Amino acid sequence: METSVKKLMEKFLQFGGTRTTEQFKAIRDTVLIEMYLNKGKDEEAYLKLEYIFDKLDYGYKKSIFHGEIEVIIDCTEQDLEDYYEKHRKHHGPIKRTPKKPKDRLGKIKLPNKTENLGKLVDEGEIPYTGSRADQYWNSKKIKLVFDAHNKQIRSGAEIPRSYDYKDIDYVQEFYGLRGIEFGNWLSQQDRSNYLAGLGLSLFDLYHILNFSPKQISLRNKITIAFGARGRGTASAHFEQSTFAINLTRYKRPKKGSTSKRGFDRSDLLTASGGVGSLAHEYGHALDYYGGMFIEKANSGALTGARSARIKPDKKLLKANSLQGLMERLLYKIIWKNDTTHTPFYQRLLKVKGKYGVTDYFFRRNEIFARAFEVYVHFKMQKKKYKNIFLAETKYDLDLYLSLSEMKKLEADFDALINGIKKRI
Repeated sequence: METSVKKLMEKFLQFGGTRTTEQFKAIRDTVLIEMYLNKGKDEEAYLKLEYIFDKLDYGYKKSIFHGEIEVIIDCTEQDLEDYYEKHRKHHGPIKRTPKKPKDRLGKIKLPNKTENLGKLVDEGEIPYTGSRADQYWNSKKIKLVFDAHNKQIRSGAEIPRSYDYKDIDYVQEFYGLRGIEFGNWLSQQDRSNYLAGLGLSLFDLYHILNFSPKQISLRNKITIAFGARGRGTASAHFEQSTFAINLTRYKRPKKGSTSKRGFDRSDLLTASGGVGSLAHEYGHALDYYGGMFIEKANSGALTGARSARIKPDKKLLKANSLQGLMERLLYKIIWKNDTTHTPFYQRLLKVKGKYGVTDYFFRRNEIFARAFEVYVHFKMQKKKYKNIFLAETKYDLDLYLSLSEMKKLEADFDALINGIKKRI
């Protein structure tokens, strides 16, 4: 059996997730072409491909009427073998008893018609395509640090077999990301690790926030870049104009290092750079999405963006809106009562001017983003999750809310996040 057929069968077994009509058609048509090429040439390949085509064709027809559908592929390689053994003696068209429609593909969850987005347009660049790229991504020589089974990196809900967090096309399509970018100075090992870390982190994030996968990308708005849009000394940053989240690469070995050529730098992946900053930057994305696309805010953000205002807006405090929810949340973060700051803000004031703590840390959008990090930590703790790629504190603890402080704010945070979720 040719390698192309084996890869196609594996692609089918990993086809679970949110799928569009275009995605069904693409893989279905590829299977049909391979069937034609193997007819009369390789009976095993032809029969296994026919089994796959029958299922994909059913899913394709369903998607035409229902738009995006959630698919769980529950058949295995053994099912393909069993089908082949059952029908291998037949010649010409194979007559078989059709299965019930609900059994042809696996499990299908049909969305409400109001959730049908129609065609998704991919506007982001996916670098490194082609057969050589496949060899790199699938190479056994690549050491994967951000692995689903590495308890030092991540623990939480079991990753389904159909969820291919190491495949760039799958991750981008599953969440509807506008793009995934890599900088020129990232090795193939770096790229595969950062991609795997991203796939695992987004999986945990959408479960923590109770979002749908497509809501995580804010409906095709977010681009994730690794070492591609670096800015100054920041470990990560969010671009309001493009909704791109950039996570920087780890720091290079010091000049004069005696490391031999081919030195394995995988240990550096967790030592520096943007790992652990995704939740912070995602907090910015939610803030600006709410202020640009849900409720038009003058600053473009629900928080007021870079404003360092601490005096509460009495009108917003009473408003039944996302800006009102944000105003009430920030008030509780900054103020214990109308005249006294919270212990968190008092700690922040004490370290101002020290250890590099500048006015930047007092901006409303930064206070919220750091609070969102703690919120994600708090939610992970409740679920007994761990994910150092998603959220890991980068600064002195005085700059953050404590988990006990977050417990008192959880209801306000939940109200804000759910308010945004309903309108994504």
